[in-house]
Amino acid sequence: MDIRTKTPETGDLKNDQEEARGVLEFDTGLDARAFAQAKLAHLVAESGYLVTGGEGSWTPWKPKGVYERNGTMRIWGSGFTGERLDMLVADDTRKDLALDALRYWIRARLLGEAQPGLPSPWPAGAIIGPSGRILFPPEELIRYSIDAAGPQARFNGVEGYVHPDLPGMKGTAFTAGALLYRIFCGSPPFPNTTQELLYQDIREGVFLPPQFAVPGLDAKLAALISQALSPFMGKRTTQQKTLGEQASEMLHGLGDLLGPPGSAAVASYLHELDPAEQARLTLAKERFIKKHIRGVKTKRFIHRNTSLIAGISIGVLGVALLIKSGISDQANRPSTRGMSPQEVVETYYHSMSSLDHPQMEACVMPKIGKEDIDMVTNLFVISRVRQAYERGAPVIFSAQEWIDAGSPPTEATVFGVSELELEVIDQNEQDGEVSFAASYRIWFPGTFRNPDEPGQTRTDSEASTTESLPWSSFQQDFMRLTQYQGSWRIAEIQRLRRAKQGAE
Repeated sequence: MDIRTKTPETGDLKNDQEEARGVLEFDTGLDARAFAQAKLAHLVAESGYLVTGGEGSWTPWKPKGVYERNGTMRIWGSGFTGERLDMLVADDTRKDLALDALRYWIRARLLGEAQPGLPSPWPAGAIIGPSGRILFPPEELIRYSIDAAGPQARFNGVEGYVHPDLPGMKGTAFTAGALLYRIFCGSPPFPNTTQELLYQDIREGVFLPPQFAVPGLDAKLAALISQALSPFMGKRTTQQKTLGEQASEMLHGLGDLLGPPGSAAVASYLHELDPAEQARLTLAKERFIKKHIRGVKTKRFIHRNTSLIAGISIGVLGVALLIKSGISDQANRPSTRGMSPQEVVETYYHSMSSLDHPQMEACVMPKIGKEDIDMVTNLFVISRVRQAYERGAPVIFSAQEWIDAGSPPTEATVFGVSELELEVIDQNEQDGEVSFAASYRIWFPGTFRNPDEPGQTRTDSEASTTESLPWSSFQQDFMRLTQYQGSWRIAEIQRLRRAKQGAE
């Protein structure tokens, strides 16, 4: 692992190309005047660490001096043959070499846990040499040399792999997980290059789990990587262990699973999946992406636009109330004129599924069906508010459409009537009254799960990937209709609930 040459775009930390000098140099990116004004001469006195192979002993390492070359000031130290960890990890043609380098790095960080002034776990701040020798240059020196190479170098060597808040072993465990993710999954877990969004992603744990990024990845390794990258909530999982102790255990667990350098290649952690398992993971991945990304976008939008959403909510509620008021004012002008009694009943239930509360009110006499109409009105208002802050995304799925589509996993609210059947009880219209018995299944959003129910035959493992599952119950209503100003209206609804292989 030799870094004899580096280009200006990627090489801010390198071996001098002049073999006679044989030094490791750090380009500060500053000319002599700016270097003096910044008072950076003290960087020569800063101490880093050299970790040897074998038992991994830590010994101090200091730069030797400063000189000017090609217009910028360079701080130099004794020559060290090796390569930056971040550059090794980013090279997809040398994954096995990168994995061994990370094995050495994890061992060194564990052995150096008690060292005073342990440097931050920046991948760009670790030069991996032969036989596991590692140089951790002084942290401030690394900071200046990275900044001299430009913003992208900082993202590539620091930001994408380092938690902005976690110190000590907690931060080291996070970085180990991020580097392993890069090696096995081929991309950083948090690829955002806007610092604010990157930090949000890291703090909220917004990443594609490794088992979805690379189907067939060893389950234990995928679980440890995800655990390392998941947000630390600032609480102990047990009363006996601190977060630092838990992070240390996690790092030890990664070291034990990976084994010593050279013990296992990257390919040995990848397993071929049968078609059924591949299909299951593909479906689970689609559900995760749909649920997680939408949830994150919604949460962040609400956080940024709380006042706007409050105004939208008030406005939508006002519109709903105006609609409701308008329908009341038009009670003497029903929209069921020309419909047969059976069509009125069918329209009532179909309007329930489509959240058409004005049409429901037009099908009934005043104050009839109030419970149904209020429920549909509330769902209508909620759907409009959600559509406002989710930028038009569909949020309501009618039950029958959902069933016709094969009952797919969905983040939308499933609601409405299916399996509607009408039985004529009194069809003599001469006396101005008729009656029906309506049997149907009504669906609600929720978490009820029953494998005997249509659309609810998911396994436990599949259900765990979905935030909530719709549930349903069979119901039977007695409907009495009467003539009212030349049209048929529902004058009475007697509801009998009966759960048949479902939930009340």
